[in-house]
Amino acid sequence: MTFKISRHTVVGGTAAVVMFCSAASVLAQDSVLEGVFALPGVAQAVTGELNVVETGPLTRRIDLTYGDQASGEQIAGFDVELTQQLHILAIDAGLTHLIHEHADVVGADGRFTAELEFPAPGLYHIYTDAVPTGIGQQVMRFDVTVGEAAPSSDVQRPTPSDIMSGPLVSSDGPYSVTLDAAQLQPGVESGVSLLVEKDGLPAGDLEPYLGVSAHAVFIRAEDLAYVHAHAMGAGAEGGHVSHEAQPAAAPSEPAGHDHGGVAEEPSHDGHEATEPEGGHDAHGAAAAPNTGDDSHAAAAGYIDPNMSLHVTPPAPGTYALWIEFIGGNEIRTVPFTIEIPEGFEPFRRTVGAGIFQICFVVSVA
Repeated sequence: MTFKISRHTVVGGTAAVVMFCSAASVLAQDSVLEGVFALPGVAQAVTGELNVVETGPLTRRIDLTYGDQASGEQIAGFDVELTQQLHILAIDAGLTHLIHEHADVVGADGRFTAELEFPAPGLYHIYTDAVPTGIGQQVMRFDVTVGEAAPSSDVQRPTPSDIMSGPLVSSDGPYSVTLDAAQLQPGVESGVSLLVEKDGLPAGDLEPYLGVSAHAVFIRAEDLAYVHAHAMGAGAEGGHVSHEAQPAAAPSEPAGHDHGGVAEEPSHDGHEATEPEGGHDAHGAAAAPNTGDDSHAAAAGYIDPNMSLHVTPPAPGTYALWIEFIGGNEIRTVPFTIEIPEGFEPFRRTVGAGIFQICFVVSVA
């Protein structure tokens, strides 16, 4: 099986909020957008408003506020989750590129400000993942056009891979991820196995990223539903972001925050160091202090390249999936496009699991 994903392919999408800028316009033209709730299986309790200011041809400053849906009042208090009060994830309309950033400034009134740089013009879906105090996780989606977006009819998305066909392999630089997703079922919490390799061998230089071994971001192509899970060492209970205990480690983001990746044909042969508590992320904002004991934190900083995660896909369909981790002192982002079928076929899934075990033994050897 071969599937290729261009690192910087960005094209138009199915829905757009267009900012009109004439050639004579000066920078700093802005647009105020209302968010769409994007977290399946969770009741919407907030509204979101995003002010987008053009600061360059491919850069935008965003100011985000959440409002209490019941009272209409702006929300000022947010819990720290995975070392941050806000996770910003931007996906291009072709579902090939992921940008993962955090707020540069968090105001006392709960206003988040960040500067985003995009790789190319086009339509982007910006997800804002936060935990308003006393409410729980709430994710809003904002559709932002950067420059000119191609017509929706011209959108080219990668062909999804059948999760039943055996383990899938994709890469970012010298790092590859072997993904066994054959157990995924819509509407059911299911397990996914990951093996991270560097130059064909189990990676030995992985570090915690935002307090956990790795992150998995799923975007369903049909409705742009968002699911964020985190991976742990094999045998650990990796799964949906729990929004309960705070991570023990708060590593900063390494330089060279690259979010592309090129998928490879499966083979059967085989971000910088953590800073002390209160360190700084890549934006220069103070990172959250260590506020609790997280059982998921890697002992002595060691990250097992054999990982697992638990996730509940909201529905069958095509999913863009990115696995994020730190390897070689850089954030690595490994892309997949998978198809989760509607039915459950035990025999085919058993065969898929067997193939993965054979591949895994050869890879380790």
